[in-house]
Amino acid sequence: MLGLLNIWRARWMSLVTSTAFQNIPAIQTRSFVALATLANQDVDDDFLYQILVAFRAALMQADETHSSTVVSMLRCICRIIPILQKNSRYILSIFWLAVSLLQSSYSAYYVEATILLRVSLEAMEGQGMFRDKAVKVVLLEGRLPLEEITEQLDGLLKLSFETSFSLTLAAIIFKGMRLRHFKEYAEAALRTLLQVTVRSESDTDALGSSLSASVLGYFLALLSVSTTLESYRALLREGEIEDLWHTDASCPENENEQQSFVPRVTHTFLKIEDYETALFVATFAGTMLSTAQGDDAETEMLYSLLADLGHSYPEAVSLV
Repeated sequence: MLGLLNIWRARWMSLVTSTAFQNIPAIQTRSFVALATLANQDVDDDFLYQILVAFRAALMQADETHSSTVVSMLRCICRIIPILQKNSRYILSIFWLAVSLLQSSYSAYYVEATILLRVSLEAMEGQGMFRDKAVKVVLLEGRLPLEEITEQLDGLLKLSFETSFSLTLAAIIFKGMRLRHFKEYAEAALRTLLQVTVRSESDTDALGSSLSASVLGYFLALLSVSTTLESYRALLREGEIEDLWHTDASCPENENEQQSFVPRVTHTFLKIEDYETALFVATFAGTMLSTAQGDDAETEMLYSLLADLGHSYPEAVSLV
């Protein structure tokens, strides 16, 4: 019976594949939905390349009223990444494709782009790509072949991944945190970035008692959904910060303080030790504050951070 099922599946896969790469939007959309369901075994780079070529053509033809084909292709790629053969030459490009779609600020692609970012990062971790090099180093090396295009996009948006990787990436994703339909996807992407980066550094004993500089942006962005003691402590655990490190982490120990608790992170806790980082953090906090949407706890937390930065880096805060 199993052999017969595999024969039928292979036949169905062949038929779907033959229609998926025809440049007819109505057919492509349905074909890629079926393809995402049928592709449940190792996928090679040649097949993924065909999908990416079709995706490029569909993206060039898409507009605000005709985006369903691109969305179906993105969903298909999201399903294929976890079963992609090891050492794929496209895995890093897929990650930067997701980032570029998020940079475009086109809402129709936001959900699929955040999922694609997550699954590609998790696939890279599963393949051991972060064992010998930091996450930032691996991802930036994978960006070099795309430099001509990505630098143009960075220039338009005034971004710099080389200067502050986590803060730049967090800022791109964070806009979804303020939109009800995108919030859970934005949060999931930020948590994946935080956790994968922390896990990659755990083997080197780089963490344990303080926040790693490499996750600063993700941690700051996630503070917006960590305004209670329980959620804040959960964030500290995800950052692998020792639970006993209460003084700088601002975790109260008695019950009366816990009831009215609002996180108060300081530049010491965030390990901000230079003017440039202080300026980036102040700018990011100011942007978060301007879109806080009346959340008293988050507003109090961000003003507290800016006030603390103002004591040590008044010039940086004055520019925000």
